[in-house]
Amino acid sequence: MSIITSYIKKSKLFYGFINIAFNHYNKERVAKVGANAAAAEWILKNEGCVRGSGAKTWIEDYGGISSCYSPSFKIAHIRVKGGDITSGGCQHFRGLEHVKTIDFAGCINVGDYGLEAICNHCFRSLESIDISRTGVTCSGQKH
Repeated sequence: MSIITSYIKKSKLFYGFINIAFNHYNKERVAKVGANAAAAEWILKNEGCVRGSGAKTWIEDYGGISSCYSPSFKIAHIRVKGGDITSGGCQHFRGLEHVKTIDFAGCINVGDYGLEAICNHCFRSLESIDISRTGVTCSGQKH
């Protein structure tokens, strides 16, 4: 095995661990800050942005996250294009009752399990979802 091949394998393994950590659903964190704030933290950690119900501007980084800790903040729109969102991370949709749009275009680590979690938790409010270029299969789209 060449030095370059070895480095690439180690790099993928390292980023795999980072991905798992950034997508971990932490029940204690949700209990402490609420489902909407915990989900906003998750989205921002994974290169995305959120917009609250009735808000005109997107929260694109941690500089604007303080508004997410208000009890009145409800996530309505989520955009993560090509980010590191995973199916396991989609458990963060638990307790989100106002999500209208989700754009996960290019998030290759979102698969059938992730789409199922989204559908299970947001089916009452969700109006549109972009799952193009993700890991969702035809059978997963039945949700």
